[in-house]
Amino acid sequence: MNRPDTGANNHLGALIPFLILFAVGGAWGAVPSIARLAVTRGIEPMGYVFWVAVGATGLCWTICLFKGIRPRFSGPYVRYYLLSGCTRFVFAGFVMYSVLQNIPAGIVAIILGTSPLMTFVASVTLKFEKFSLIRSIGIAIGLVGIVLMFAPGAGLPAGVSMGWLALALLPPLIYAYSNIVIDRARPVDADSLGLTAGMFTIAAAIALPLALVTGQFHPIWAVKFGLPEAAMFGHAAILSFCFVGLYELIRRAGATFGGQATYVTTLTGVLYGMLLLGERPGIWVWAAAALVLAGVGLVNSGGKSSGR
Repeated sequence: MNRPDTGANNHLGALIPFLILFAVGGAWGAVPSIARLAVTRGIEPMGYVFWVAVGATGLCWTICLFKGIRPRFSGPYVRYYLLSGCTRFVFAGFVMYSVLQNIPAGIVAIILGTSPLMTFVASVTLKFEKFSLIRSIGIAIGLVGIVLMFAPGAGLPAGVSMGWLALALLPPLIYAYSNIVIDRARPVDADSLGLTAGMFTIAAAIALPLALVTGQFHPIWAVKFGLPEAAMFGHAAILSFCFVGLYELIRRAGATFGGQATYVTTLTGVLYGMLLLGERPGIWVWAAAALVLAGVGLVNSGGKSSGR
């Protein structure tokens, strides 16, 4: 009787996190460009957050029903949704979409690429990861790339405000916090799809009153359905996939490795900006992107994640 090829299975198992990483990072790279299409054509940021959450909620619940998965809403689960996803999607999303009204999508994608660096710094500070000289050098290189975009004559498009550029650093900081919470506080035996459905349900409930109070609610029934609305619900489908992948990736490989999805997002985000929006980054912006990617690469190569 032939024994199963455990070596081949082990190799396949080791490849799965990398496959998820590239799939999630590549899909997420389209988000800044898609969001910019919508928020620069009449949809306000918090209204955008609400309808993306509604679209993602509907899609995830539909898949859950077909698969027989029931999202849970007990106290620990709701707390996990609030800390792991709602902070990232509602609040970081609101800031990012506001920034995208004023800054090209490719530049926002580069700044989002600092999330793995911030994740590692936070993990070391909280003693979830060990200090590594190589990783620390990677962080320094990545920060040089960000500083380069702030430097006079860096080649940013005319009219880009340094204030908006600085505000763009808030979402990756929230992403870093989210990555750690996803890793350290995940409920035992929770299903990644069920977690995503539950998180978007709570996110929609939070975003609705915020959209109404801020006057940013977008009544889709009162407007002609066009490109901004199509982009918004396309974004919802992409984020549904991305959050399931992110929860699963961090479950398998830990927060620092999971944060590397933004490594792919940075490069693909710039390319999507060129393809969908006709953006043409200057040489200094490309140099900044190269430094951020090199820094993240060193952070990723400097040691293994300690896991949960």
